[in-house]
Amino acid sequence: MILTLVKKCKQLVSIALCVLLFLCAQSALTHAQGRGLSLSVTPTLFQMSAVAGQTWSSGVKVINNNPHELTIYAQVVNFAPQGESGEGKFLPVLEKSTEGSTLAEWITVAQESYTIPPEQTVTVPLMVSVPTDAAPGGHFAAILIGTKPPEGEGKIQVSTSQIVTSLFFVRIAGDVTEEGSIREFRTVERFTDTPNADYEVRFENKGNVHLQPQGEIIITNMWGKERGIIPINHQTHFGNVLPGSIRKFEFNWKGEPSFTDIGRYKAVLTLAYGNESKKFETAIAYFYVVPVKATLIFLGALGALIAVVRWSLKAYVRRMLLLSGIDPFEQRAGTRASFVREGDVRVVRRASVSKPLEVGYSDLRKRFSLTSTLLEKCNVLYTFCALYKRFFGALLGVFVLVTTLGIYIFSGQESARDYVVTITNPDTTVELSSEEIIDEQSRTTQVHVAAEQESQAFSLTLINSSHTPGAAAKLRPKLEALGYVVANLESDFGEVKERSVIVYSPALAEVAFDLSKKMGGALLSADSAHEGDPHIHYYIGNDSEMVY
Repeated sequence: MILTLVKKCKQLVSIALCVLLFLCAQSALTHAQGRGLSLSVTPTLFQMSAVAGQTWSSGVKVINNNPHELTIYAQVVNFAPQGESGEGKFLPVLEKSTEGSTLAEWITVAQESYTIPPEQTVTVPLMVSVPTDAAPGGHFAAILIGTKPPEGEGKIQVSTSQIVTSLFFVRIAGDVTEEGSIREFRTVERFTDTPNADYEVRFENKGNVHLQPQGEIIITNMWGKERGIIPINHQTHFGNVLPGSIRKFEFNWKGEPSFTDIGRYKAVLTLAYGNESKKFETAIAYFYVVPVKATLIFLGALGALIAVVRWSLKAYVRRMLLLSGIDPFEQRAGTRASFVREGDVRVVRRASVSKPLEVGYSDLRKRFSLTSTLLEKCNVLYTFCALYKRFFGALLGVFVLVTTLGIYIFSGQESARDYVVTITNPDTTVELSSEEIIDEQSRTTQVHVAAEQESQAFSLTLINSSHTPGAAAKLRPKLEALGYVVANLESDFGEVKERSVIVYSPALAEVAFDLSKKMGGALLSADSAHEGDPHIHYYIGNDSEMVY
């Protein structure tokens, strides 16, 4: 009996172990397949112009990033816009209904399948043959490259385990219509507590070819001073708007916080489009930056100050009237009615505005004449100020009020401030600092120096901490001329630094010291918290102007 139970237990354990090993093997296989399968394609977008009857040959490079061999399959489909976010949909080729009028029917792939060795690249040859009766305008298609063959005629391989896409935008010469308009330009929120605004631009393509609107949004404060520039479709091949569709572009602007820079902001959108002839569209949007809590405190303090000044001025006027022999209370109540008779003499009493000042000055001189030592004169001056505290309080209030308004106006008149722009795309988000945008504008015809990239074993970041926007962009060419490679440009919204500071990894002490000597003796600070990341952060202060 015991032996039988032991045998059964051994059988159950054996079965359980087999099942467990099978599940582990399946899980490992699935995990390996999901983790190891990776494809990429280049180029991802073909943009070309052609004429009817033209033939054009090219190829798509497919990269196998896996340590094992892969077999890929290519399928040509038509492409059409979907939604307003720049996304599209793939349409199968239906030759019976299209009769050779679509771009996908003009593209021929040499063969359906290709085998790519591990970590190798294969070029998929293709040919575009434009028929002689091709309709002028834009035509759009895509090549889907996946690891499973197409499911059948009229179907798209949406069930492949991995798929990459290369788009084709072909412009056929002829009766081409380039027409577009800004359907909407607005800020998501009309009022904000901080200088932070989200923008939406909706551009409609009314023509028969794809358009790529390019331009910028210029943001100014209530004084007309520039507070930000948002570039639109600069140095990019994407951002196209297909015919008969609307494309929505989304941006975020974040300015440097400053209480003196509040109020109404104006954003001016300018877009240019068209290849045949440039056309321009403009639109304007307004929004308000009002920090509620700080504004209420400021207005409360300003109201109290104005009330004190008003009360003091009224007291001064009453004093002026009394010293001129006029009873202000009698004048307020009104005088009795009287009749002027012939021979009467009218006595006119005129109030002098400077009378209280004259009396006060005379009183002060009299008090000073009765003293001889400096200490006595100081005591007399203190007693005199206490006696006329209302006048001096009003004078101080007027000074504070005028100074506050002057600082507010002067600060709002500053030529520029730091800001950050975020450009939202369906597949990625790009963040640009004001330094990078200024650098792009100043280097539109220049190429960044990259020859020394391999020899520079650290990343160099320029951070503008000065009061001058564009300082990092201005310093970058000098550093590149000295052989440095600048990886990033950033803006510092924190406290303005008078001295420049170089923060470096401890292993780069000699490099940082050499850089400091070349930059006029910038301060040095070791960053031991990130020793594994070789980097140098150059915080540009107000003293950096001497090395430009």
